[in-house]
Amino acid sequence: MVFRMKFKWLTLLILVLSLPVLCVGCGKNVPLRGKVLDEDGNPVTVGMVNFVSGQGLSRGKIQPDGSYVVGTLKETDGLPPGKYKVYITGAVLTVPSQRPAMVDSMGQTIPPMPDLRDLVARPYTSEASTPLFCEVPAPKNRFDVIVEKP
Repeated sequence: MVFRMKFKWLTLLILVLSLPVLCVGCGKNVPLRGKVLDEDGNPVTVGMVNFVSGQGLSRGKIQPDGSYVVGTLKETDGLPPGKYKVYITGAVLTVPSQRPAMVDSMGQTIPPMPDLRDLVARPYTSEASTPLFCEVPAPKNRFDVIVEKP
């Protein structure tokens, strides 16, 4: 009997504590789209735009033309109104290496691993260091992100 009561209370406690997490995106989300551009006006062509607040995380996949649409629970369902920190992840290109190929002990040629090239300066790639903020709803439901190059 005591175990059953403790189990009910524990279940209720878990349910109550998980409601804020489950409700991110349950309210009235606001659509938001934009472009991610470098300081010269060139599009950032890969990565994710992340919007984080006390309500949770919403994000949008960067398209080859630099455009994105934000989603919380679905890819394009928008995000709840509020103030957000904005940062970019995965904005990295794979480029051929300038290093020479190597030869292993069996005489087989091992091509060099490709190099990675960052498209965005480091401060813009972390929630802790980003200088970018967005207030949602934004004018015309649009937020263009301008970042410095590395």
